Amino acid sequence: MFCIGFSQKNIIHFYKKNCKLATITITRYVQKLNRIFFNTVITNYQCSKMKKLHFLLFITLYSATLAIDAKTNQNVSVNNKATLQQEIYDHIIREWHTSKIDSSKICWLGSNGIIPPKPYFTVNSEHKLIYYWDSYFTNIGLLLIDSLAINAKNATDNLLWFVDTLGFVPNSNMTWGMNRSQPPFLAMMVDDVYRKYKDKKWLASAYETLKKEYHFWTDTSATAIENHPTAVPGLQRFSNHGTDEELATLYEHCYERGLVAYHPDSISHELKMKIATHFASEAATGMDFTPRFEGRCNDYIPVELNSNLYRYEILFAKMVKELGLKNEPNWTKAAKKRRKLMSNYLWNKERGMFMDYDYVNKRFSPVASVVCYYPLTVGLATRKQAARSVKNLPLFEFAYGVSVCEKSEQKHRYQWDFPAGWPPMFSQTIEGLNKYGYKTDAARIAQKYVNLLAKNFEQPLPIQYNSKKGELKTRIPGYIYEKYIVTTGEINDNEYNAREFLGWTAGVYIWCMEYLKKNTPKN
Repeated sequence: MFCIGFSQKNIIHFYKKNCKLATITITRYVQKLNRIFFNTVITNYQCSKMKKLHFLLFITLYSATLAIDAKTNQNVSVNNKATLQQEIYDHIIREWHTSKIDSSKICWLGSNGIIPPKPYFTVNSEHKLIYYWDSYFTNIGLLLIDSLAINAKNATDNLLWFVDTLGFVPNSNMTWGMNRSQPPFLAMMVDDVYRKYKDKKWLASAYETLKKEYHFWTDTSATAIENHPTAVPGLQRFSNHGTDEELATLYEHCYERGLVAYHPDSISHELKMKIATHFASEAATGMDFTPRFEGRCNDYIPVELNSNLYRYEILFAKMVKELGLKNEPNWTKAAKKRRKLMSNYLWNKERGMFMDYDYVNKRFSPVASVVCYYPLTVGLATRKQAARSVKNLPLFEFAYGVSVCEKSEQKHRYQWDFPAGWPPMFSQTIEGLNKYGYKTDAARIAQKYVNLLAKNFEQPLPIQYNSKKGELKTRIPGYIYEKYIVTTGEINDNEYNAREFLGWTAGVYIWCMEYLKKNTPKN
């Protein structure tokens, strides 16, 4: 029964907490059992570590406990607002326990990916993979829970290991994610973990590895893993290093999703590769896909990438001072240079916000994105730039939070487009507003995120959705989801059905709750 990582203490805690959770029905428990079944079978059957008799015993004991718990819960009010936040918190803790992977016990991945050395949390209990930038937003929640904080350090160590092993952090630890990275957040993760544990020896080692990742993003030599230079020396772009075969597969995928008009067999190999490499680079943004780049990601200088690299430079200067290092690059000077370049090229004076710059056609993107608040998050915006940026909040903020992009007249709606609300965009916007003193705005958006998750935890909408098999399925209460629609407050099933849980949804929720605790005025 304890083969999936639960101790007796954890199980007792699990069921004590669940006695308050009226929204968890027998149906939900069956779904939960299916996920645990998946974990157990894949991890233990294929590894030949679990006998059939043991597995049957596990099902019997677990099902009996669920039935008892469900009976206990039947008279508890679903609308008890006093306990709702605790219910969501308990749900998150349970899901994190069931999505934890012990790297030493993985044998099913095979040639489909790379296994990092330390235990890690997957995106959820069903999808056993790591995403780069997801890890950062999961970490900001984990670090606020003392009993789980070590998992944030493990996640950071695993990403550092990827840099030492590959020269960069891949998009994912699966094979298909190895030909690109994602927005760099590793330096921020290291800084967060160091402030928690104060381990200078660990920081010194991490700093050396972080410089390798920074080199990956800024290297312009002929031996560079990827090409990130732009027409503006000192500012970088997203890129990829996919093979022709990988790019051809991606093109077919984009065609199936309606992102490209030409059938794969109707265009030349050269044109197919050109189009596909733009989309592969766009996948490296984490926003796959978005109207920001018009299908030409390689032609753009993106706001969030250069904002994060500025933050790297600032943190590097801080680390050098903390460690007392000599003969290191002048990181403060590098940061000042990037800040100046971003103000010169990415600040749209007419619209009063930072915007992605098309350096090929020498114009700004036609679609503004909420990433315009990243320069506030990392502290590079001037006070005047911040003030004007805040005036543009109505472009992105709606009843249930902030949209990825402003509303536009384009016909095609992308996954990372208006009116989609994604967890990382909430936390980055909140942090940026807070840093420049716009605490009322920050708290309001944080509260909207908390309310959004609570709304669908109690009553998920739309209640019905079409599965991949075309079957009409019904959602039940008691879950948080990957993405939402900020105009209606519904779960966002655009392009595919929103996944249950997701580590960054949970991490941002915990982080927002802590933010509100510290920044909401008391009556």
